[in-house]
Amino acid sequence: MTTGTQRISSHDIELGQGPVGCFLIHGFTGSTYELQGLAEFLANQGFRVRAKLLAGHGTTIEECNLVRAHEWLEETEFHLTEFMLEGHTTFLIGLSMGAGLALHLARIFPVAGVVAMSPSLLLDSWKMRWLVPLLAPFVKAMPKARVYGQRDLEKHPYFGYPSYPLRGLRELIKLNKYIRGRLQEVTVPTLVMHSRTDLTAPFENATYVHDTIQSKDKTLIDYSDKSHVLPDGSGKEQVWADILDFLTPIIHEQDHAVPIHEPR
Repeated sequence: MTTGTQRISSHDIELGQGPVGCFLIHGFTGSTYELQGLAEFLANQGFRVRAKLLAGHGTTIEECNLVRAHEWLEETEFHLTEFMLEGHTTFLIGLSMGAGLALHLARIFPVAGVVAMSPSLLLDSWKMRWLVPLLAPFVKAMPKARVYGQRDLEKHPYFGYPSYPLRGLRELIKLNKYIRGRLQEVTVPTLVMHSRTDLTAPFENATYVHDTIQSKDKTLIDYSDKSHVLPDGSGKEQVWADILDFLTPIIHEQDHAVPIHEPR
């Protein structure tokens, strides 16, 4: 659903059929809304696609503030297990916080590859480390407009909740620390995608992930003029095409024939 200028969904995504699947994970305070276009594109190429709402998302800020970091880990592990039982080959595609979760899953599940869009593992400035834990018990949320100031909403619109749940943000910081500590265990083919004009997660996130993972097959694509939400921003079709270009040769190497069509 979209309420006014708010881009948010309260529904999971399940599209397509076939032996090769793409498990998509959205970002913090976002929802499956930001992945809908990419999901439809991949389904049209012959992939089986699923995206689940993370706990505390697509509902209310109050619910997001009740979730703990380990719950996001546990629920994605559970849903990925279900998804992998239904096919032969699985790719992970995550955005922002979802990119971190996808990298976490890639080190413990036998997936074919992982796409990390706009990873946000390095958000732990001194303000994050000190102010968020101090404010979280007393302040429910911080409006995104206050965080970003005079933001050009045409180029960088808000997705999901209009505010950051501070207790939820505190848990995101914990989650990031946990994932960073195990990032070197990622060895599967990996595509990292990030915009140099990202206002939410600094571009250093991309180089950090690319340099830290131990994958022999790893690629970093940097964009000069896109927003944080790469799969639903300006030039999103190029992002979709770049993801397909990453997936296709891996599939062919594994002798799975997936029909590749022109996007509708």
